[in-house]
Amino acid sequence: MLALSIQDKFDGLGKVDQLREAVGTSYCDITKLISVSKDGNSCVIEEGGKRFKQASWLTWNRFFF
Repeated sequence: MLALSIQDKFDGLGKVDQLREAVGTSYCDITKLISVSKDGNSCVIEEGGKRFKQASWLTWNRFFF
């Protein structure tokens, strides 16, 4: 899968910005978005009290698709 920051340059949809605006929110009360990396290609999420690093395209799909 193409890195989200690279994809934004092609399609101009601003998905990394959408993720940054969603920091602190939850998806289905299970997954909480903790942070987005400086380059926009990875996120830190929290599930079940544990934090995980995840590709930003996957996080975006979970929250917005």
